[in-house]
Amino acid sequence: MSELVIHVTNEQRQRIEKVARERGYKAPDDYLLALFEIDSERDPDQAYFWTQQWQAGEQAADKDIAAGRVETFDTMDDLLTDLISDDE
Repeated sequence: MSELVIHVTNEQRQRIEKVARERGYKAPDDYLLALFEIDSERDPDQAYFWTQQWQAGEQAADKDIAAGRVETFDTMDDLLTDLISDDE
């Protein structure tokens, strides 16, 4: 295993910490590791999907589906009517 050393200024470290928190990482180093993670089987254009924040949303959606908190519609018009009625 090789080692990667990155030197950053205090200002850069503060920015990294801020972005890490905003994206749901518990530690800045976890965020940095995710940035440098290489997985040849993943499409780089879909890297957002594998972030902790996105995966947390996926897990929440799975729980909602499993609990039956979903609605289905026969047509797009039915969906739009339901969405509009929720606003009123």
